[in-house]
Amino acid sequence: MAARQRLAPLLAQIQDPFLHAASQLALAWTLPITGDLAGALREVMVALGELRGQDEPVYTAIAAFTAGNLYMALGRYDDALQDMREARDLAERAGGDWLAAVSRMQLGILAVLRGRPDEARALLEEALDRSLAARSTPFVTLCLAGYAQLAFAEGDPERAARLEGAAEGLRRRAGLGAWPHLRQVEADLVAQVRQRLGAERFDQAFAAGSRLTQQQAVAIVRDQRGTATPAP
Repeated sequence: MAARQRLAPLLAQIQDPFLHAASQLALAWTLPITGDLAGALREVMVALGELRGQDEPVYTAIAAFTAGNLYMALGRYDDALQDMREARDLAERAGGDWLAAVSRMQLGILAVLRGRPDEARALLEEALDRSLAARSTPFVTLCLAGYAQLAFAEGDPERAARLEGAAEGLRRRAGLGAWPHLRQVEADLVAQVRQRLGAERFDQAFAAGSRLTQQQAVAIVRDQRGTATPAP
């Protein structure tokens, strides 16, 4: 937020189109820290509009991904789908494995929220495989959180609590936090699972999940997928 206070007054003076759009995007990223998702969405849409005319697929994809997540957190799933698909398509064009993985992961969560579990499973499987191949702990934790969403939608709140606990435990041990613009969706899931299981059962399952290694957590997901191949 201190960086935002320094950057915001300079925005009007930035003449370079790419630097202006990237700075606008950076400003948008700060607002979810304080819970201002609507304000963040307004700012990221300005950045996205500027980037779309610059033939810059990577940052345009990142901006579209951010917009999609904000729409998702605000419950605007149709708008989220449009921007998340744009992010995926641009990631494929740019050849970026990490962005392709994370956009598929969020499309998977979005499919869960839109009541399409089969579509969600296929997207999450591909996202997890790509994240493991890239050896990316942050993206693996996002995939685990996505599988927690799927488990809850399929009527297994205990598995959902364990997988959400695994994601949080891995993040904590790696010194990571959930990205601010993604926190709301996970927080909503945790609240729903806790209500379904009751506080005591939820805390037990979540704590058990938080102690899992990445390999153990991925093994749970792979068992659900019908394959026992160990994670790298």
